[in-house]
Amino acid sequence: MDGGAVAFDRSKLLDIDLFDPVLKSNPGPTWVDWSTRSPFYIEVGGAPQAVVTRYEDAKQAFEDYRLFSNVKRPWPGTEKYYYWQGLPVVTDNDPPDHTRLRLLLAPAFSPRKLATVEAGIRSFVAASLDRLSERDSFDAVADFGRQLSAHILLGLLLDLPPEDWSIFEAISQGLGEFANLPPGAPPPAHFLEIWERGRTYCDALIEARRRAPGTDLVGNIIAAHDQVGKISTEELYATFIILYAGGLGSIVSYIGWTLWRLARDPEQLQLVQRNPERVADALAESLRTDPVGYTALRYATQEAEFAGLRLLPGMPVILIEGATNYDPRVYEDPIEFDLRRAQKREVLSFGSGVHRCIGASLARMSARIAVGAMVERFPRLRLADPGFWPEIVGGPKERAPASVPLRID
Repeated sequence: MDGGAVAFDRSKLLDIDLFDPVLKSNPGPTWVDWSTRSPFYIEVGGAPQAVVTRYEDAKQAFEDYRLFSNVKRPWPGTEKYYYWQGLPVVTDNDPPDHTRLRLLLAPAFSPRKLATVEAGIRSFVAASLDRLSERDSFDAVADFGRQLSAHILLGLLLDLPPEDWSIFEAISQGLGEFANLPPGAPPPAHFLEIWERGRTYCDALIEARRRAPGTDLVGNIIAAHDQVGKISTEELYATFIILYAGGLGSIVSYIGWTLWRLARDPEQLQLVQRNPERVADALAESLRTDPVGYTALRYATQEAEFAGLRLLPGMPVILIEGATNYDPRVYEDPIEFDLRRAQKREVLSFGSGVHRCIGASLARMSARIAVGAMVERFPRLRLADPGFWPEIVGGPKERAPASVPLRID
């Protein structure tokens, strides 16, 4: 599509860069402003994109997949969102295909499976804290969160050999190379290299499991592939990539942001240490102030008027999940992290509707165990630098802390 040929109402255009490092570093004040704004346009690669920031508007867009589709359309300035290399991943599909593919993932996140995983999480967290207790300081991201996330997803959930984990950890971290990809630029060469390693690994795994079928999650998915019409070869690759690499960063980010918030606010931290059950309140407030996802992306399926903004067929619609959590009409002093806050509505940080994150329950459980154990184990937990503010990393849709240096002595 020729971006210059797209006509739109420029009076509703904001001259902003959603991915500006300064904005991503401290978006709270901007989110407060946006939380009461009607939808507006930004211009990327010479073409408009719609931006939705109010709670009710975003919730409607999340839940109306007939107008707001997850299936990618060609549009100028959207190259940064094509990190899955055109594979038909479940997150880039709408029902009925989305429903069919999501059912293949469902056994990995069932209550029964999560119950079996919980004991393994507790054991790994306890061993990790034993190791960290021998030090005066550590990084909650590099020294704890990443190892825990890989152990949970690649080990406990998917039973991959530890020597193979680095393949998918590299893909997960490589998504950050797309965050600042200029409009019209090709995919980063380095990412394509690590992507090919992952694809080669999946290819070999499929062949090995066909020779020696298994009854675990991977074996069941491969068996489903061999039933005509249930899943295509490309969908099979896409399912494995999402399972192996898609959620690694989410658990790390959730834990990292929560520990950063608590460690920089002794009063809030002491509330949890005195009342361990309040770790759930801390996690709920962390999910509000620092959502795992920075944005969600949809595409308009047809020309339509939405909350006063004209949508064109194929136009990207960017949902700012964080802004919906900062409405001052709903949350008094929304920039403040306060675990005593009474939640007045469900936050959209994990999405809503059929595309609500399938791993949300696992992320919540993992963070609850990890954060709860850490604040109990280390009564003097604090930031290594009281004024520390995290550098932001992650893919285009993510806002993740690069590090969270802590002291425990």
